[in-house]
Amino acid sequence: MVSTENRNSLLDNFKGILIFLVVFGHFIENFQDIWLNGSVRVAWQFIYVFHMPGFAFVSGYFSKKNDGRIFEKVLSKQIIPLVVFQCMFEIFSILFSHHFTGATFSLTPYWTLWYLLSLAFWRIFFQLLHRVKFIFIISVILALGVGVITSIGYPLSISRTIVLFPLFLLGNVFKENEILEKLKKSRFFPILIAISLAILVGAFIYVWKMRLPNGIYLNSYNYKSCGFGWKKGGLLRLINLTLAFLCIMAIIVLTPQKQFFASEIGRNSMIPYIVHGFLLKILLIHRFHFYTNLYFTFIGGLVFSFLVVYVFGKDRMSKAYDKMMLEITRAVIAKK
Repeated sequence: MVSTENRNSLLDNFKGILIFLVVFGHFIENFQDIWLNGSVRVAWQFIYVFHMPGFAFVSGYFSKKNDGRIFEKVLSKQIIPLVVFQCMFEIFSILFSHHFTGATFSLTPYWTLWYLLSLAFWRIFFQLLHRVKFIFIISVILALGVGVITSIGYPLSISRTIVLFPLFLLGNVFKENEILEKLKKSRFFPILIAISLAILVGAFIYVWKMRLPNGIYLNSYNYKSCGFGWKKGGLLRLINLTLAFLCIMAIIVLTPQKQFFASEIGRNSMIPYIVHGFLLKILLIHRFHFYTNLYFTFIGGLVFSFLVVYVFGKDRMSKAYDKMMLEITRAVIAKK
């Protein structure tokens, strides 16, 4: 059993909520044409405003400065799993879809695996740059500026890494200043709840009314490919980053601090994150007609997402995953 004594239950619960939304977002993305169906598009875009930015924030929250073993940790926790599952996805694609994606040769993480590579970059960049003055402001400028460069996109997950790095940095600032603890203990907490609900409703209305192209929420496309000039594209990205931060804060305020079933899922969120990609691809092998049914998309998606995070978010799954990755790491890195 995984020890929970030193866990942050609030952020475990928050991660549990996020991973459920990640799986649900990918489900509705795969089983409906989000470019055409209005209700699916709005739901998908609303989730994409904050779900992976939320993980970037939490990753920064738990990152430590001056970590002398950072390269060793990144290698074992991000790079080796990335290589292993990248190869598994390619093999899976060949066996079941009779198609070689070629993503590996183009140095592009396969679908959901971009997060592993971005997380590796964030953790290393943080160690190298956290002493730089005005690093947060610089990171925001880079996040806005990278959208101008048409040659940067999915390969090496460079675009997403740069765009979401400010949220990673903010997570660490909140940790150092114990801001989340202060928010939860504030005497104005009932007012914060009302504000948080207003923020989430406002974000939903923004997504619904703006009808922006999906690419703007993926953070992997340059402004030109989304149909915007650098001024409008930069403004929209700044709005989206701000909205992502506000939604993250709103959900954290609304998230319970006590442990419940989402806590276990949250502390083991990496396993559902990896596994759900394979499960969705299995479902997609056969294109059944009811896949385009809205009831299937939403109700089926909710059931599927809950089952995935509940089954694969167990401590025993995490233990098995850690054991497997440890054996692979030992095989790759000979112990002295």
